[in-house]
Amino acid sequence: MHKLPPIKVSAFQAGLVMGLGAALIQAYFQIIPPPAYGICMVCHPKDLLNWLADHLLGTSWGNVTVSVQAPVLTVVGIVVGALVAAKQHGEFHLEAAREPLYHFITGFCVINFGLVLGSCPIRIIIVAGYGSLIGIVGYACLIVGAVAGSAWLRARARKQIRERIATVQYGEVTSRERPKSAPVESPTFANPKGDEPSPSGKG
Repeated sequence: MHKLPPIKVSAFQAGLVMGLGAALIQAYFQIIPPPAYGICMVCHPKDLLNWLADHLLGTSWGNVTVSVQAPVLTVVGIVVGALVAAKQHGEFHLEAAREPLYHFITGFCVINFGLVLGSCPIRIIIVAGYGSLIGIVGYACLIVGAVAGSAWLRARARKQIRERIATVQYGEVTSRERPKSAPVESPTFANPKGDEPSPSGKG
């Protein structure tokens, strides 16, 4: 696969460009987003979907102020940026999804609970930094959920490892205890034409 020319961008450089760009857009284009609305993987897709539905289907789902005149394309930019980075480093490849129904259900639950909260994990940290009580509580719940989920994944991994070890040990024990079968001797028949018996019975 053809790789793009290498471009090294540090986290500081990326954050500096994003911050200055957001400030310039807000100052010169009068695009004023809600508080702590710079990056949100729940609100921005929702607003993009609402904008498309309102302009293409004639619905009135409503949008935030920043998404009235133009769609919020943050998610599109992140997807395109991730694609470019993957191609640049030769890591882009398609593969079949593992447990697609399970991941669809969990993703559906995550995005809908995020809509109830009104934030994704990134925005809830920014909202907490603003001093919002909902943001602080949501951030605390995020930490508790991450710790509980990690503990559950570790417990499941340990259980699977124990089951595999037990299966291997059981297989070794049964293979040692299994009695060896006695060799089966083929019947011999007298050969009328010679002194030695013929195993097939044919002369």
